[in-house]
Amino acid sequence: MPKKIIEKQVENGELSYDTKTLITVITLVTVYPVGLILMFVWMRWNKWLKILIAFPLFLVLLVPVCLFLGLIIGGISLMGRPETRNTFEIVRNTIREEMMISPTGVVVSPTKMIVKPTEKEIKK
Repeated sequence: MPKKIIEKQVENGELSYDTKTLITVITLVTVYPVGLILMFVWMRWNKWLKILIAFPLFLVLLVPVCLFLGLIIGGISLMGRPETRNTFEIVRNTIREEMMISPTGVVVSPTKMIVKPTEKEIKK
């Protein structure tokens, strides 16, 4: 299969393919999301290379989505069991009982609360 020859033409201030390649590679290294956009818009690279370069972004987006869905599915299955609901009710009621603040019957006489000042001599 013959290879395509890329001609270097600059028309009316348009960037050459080499310049676009250099800009794309630099932005891929420094500003990854912008580099991805430039890569898909400007470059005529193979699809497998574009997918390989975009793979880390897919992982970064895929992992939180999977964790979120796993938590939702786990929570739904956990709440669907009647024994789990009863356990949650028991724990909630126990916490409510422990958090109840009851007034105490301790009365402190006013004379015990008075602080008597002390005198100190300061030597010079």
